[in-house]
Amino acid sequence: MQPDIYIGSLRISEPVIALTGLGIALVCGYAWRRLACRKKQAPAFRWMTRFFALMLVSSVLGPLLGHAFYYRAGFSGKYACWIFSIFSLGALAQAAIEHARPFYSERLYRGLTLFNLMGLSAAITLSGLTQSFVWVEVHSALALLVFMLPLEWLVYSKRRDAGSRMLLLSLPIAVVSLIPVALKWSPGIWFSHLDVGHVILYAFFWMIMLGTERMEEHKAHIVQ
Repeated sequence: MQPDIYIGSLRISEPVIALTGLGIALVCGYAWRRLACRKKQAPAFRWMTRFFALMLVSSVLGPLLGHAFYYRAGFSGKYACWIFSIFSLGALAQAAIEHARPFYSERLYRGLTLFNLMGLSAAITLSGLTQSFVWVEVHSALALLVFMLPLEWLVYSKRRDAGSRMLLLSLPIAVVSLIPVALKWSPGIWFSHLDVGHVILYAFFWMIMLGTERMEEHKAHIVQ
């Protein structure tokens, strides 16, 4: 996709893609550290902190093993990145489940948690068996559109939670990041459609961080 570059005898493949991918790691690492310092104990907040920690690992492994040194790591390196990405989106979905928990029954809470676990397990299994990134994308859509969107909307509609509002506003940014990737649009060979998508995702993760900081812990009675 991009020409290899050499630093001495060291070969680096798709160098700009790797660099912009590591930019995601910087944003997620900063967000993880910033949230961890707050030491809030609300379950939703803890799951969001785990989301950033897992995405940090994914966005380090992906650029290095999935792009820059893929010629050495092979599929196993790329798959390691996918696994951490799937776990991170599973944590994001669980955060939404926990945040909205006071507003629906305990039975539905257990069902949603099980569904999240099943989706995570299926994505890991199918992406490994088929060696296709499609299943990672499907799982990402599940986490964002099936869990986060309706559950954070539920919280916002009930309590006008400022964190939920910002989390919902982050979703259009995620959708926009997919457009250049889907269209394979890029300014040139040294800044590919993946680079464009990566840069747009910086804003997405930043918005998620700000939304997490503003999330409130609701104490409504759980519906039986």
